[in-house]
Amino acid sequence: MSRSVLMVSQPTVAGVAQCVLDWAVGLAQRDWTVTVACPSDGWLGDALHKRDVTVIAWESLREPTQGLRTESTTLRDVIKRTDPDVVFLHGSKAGLIGRLVTRRRRPTAFAPHAWSFEAVTGRTRSAALAWERFASRWTSRFICVSDAERELGETAGITGAYTVARNGIDLEALSSPDLEQRQALRRTVGLSPTERAVVCVGRICRQKGQDVLLDAWSRLPGDDRSLTLVGGGPDLDSLRERWSSPDIRFTGETDRRTALDWMAAADLVVLPSRWEGLALVPLESLAVGTPVVATDVNGTREVLTEGVGSVVPIEDSVRLAAAIEEWLKKLGGDGVHQRCRNRVAESFDLTDTVTRIDRALLEISGGGR
Repeated sequence: MSRSVLMVSQPTVAGVAQCVLDWAVGLAQRDWTVTVACPSDGWLGDALHKRDVTVIAWESLREPTQGLRTESTTLRDVIKRTDPDVVFLHGSKAGLIGRLVTRRRRPTAFAPHAWSFEAVTGRTRSAALAWERFASRWTSRFICVSDAERELGETAGITGAYTVARNGIDLEALSSPDLEQRQALRRTVGLSPTERAVVCVGRICRQKGQDVLLDAWSRLPGDDRSLTLVGGGPDLDSLRERWSSPDIRFTGETDRRTALDWMAAADLVVLPSRWEGLALVPLESLAVGTPVVATDVNGTREVLTEGVGSVVPIEDSVRLAAAIEEWLKKLGGDGVHQRCRNRVAESFDLTDTVTRIDRALLEISGGGR
């Protein structure tokens, strides 16, 4: 028997939006009737329409305390109109509004995609943590994208039933280019054949830590290297003004295909984040055969095993610089591209991710396969 799910997301670009797209399509292929409620900006709505997933506009602001009344009223109307078997909330804003609206009057799943209290400090952190503990009574199932995200929630006293569905990659959609194809991609994005190219993909904001990466970059010796920051965001202009240099590029906002081309053309991808659930960028980078240096945020140690990348402390530009330099010295090592690809294939296939989510949603809806 087909069951219905309403997926709700405030983010309509970047990693959370990609998860919503991948999971919505995957669930629809498993006989779920899927509707996604999200804002009309960004690329998510159009991408869902192209995959024949129903989309309903739910205009929502990124700021957690703004628009609460209007957004709650709108979402309540959407739920009444769609009458889903399960409501599936993505990210902190949808998690806030959605659980205030449903109050577990119907099965409700919540995927934090990084806990909200990780983004703040002091009293704001205490308030965010208190909310998550309180809202757990209205959460039928927490869907975590890494073991570390689940462990953090449980350690923080957020009680309830958890399912870990680690972020996954559609390997059929992402190929690992051969040497000739990599050189062609380098020409396409504007990299020379000989420069040692480091790429960072992500929203330019405090969470993603590009400021730490730029500080680390200034510590590196040599002039045959380049750093490209791919993406837009609130900190783009200030960082571009402060770090104007011939060996540093800022692409601004790009689509996912262009970002993937940059990762495939790079010699090394860096993720300098301050917090994550389990970032997609390292998985995408490995899938196209490029090693990764990343900070020790949730999920990183589950992804980066020996031979495909390195893990460094958060906000430590000295250690980050050292790890980048080490990888740049050993570029072109035997079999590195295939090792990276194999790492994703063995543990982070999107099919497994969606299977786990499918099972969890069926359990809370009272169904079964």
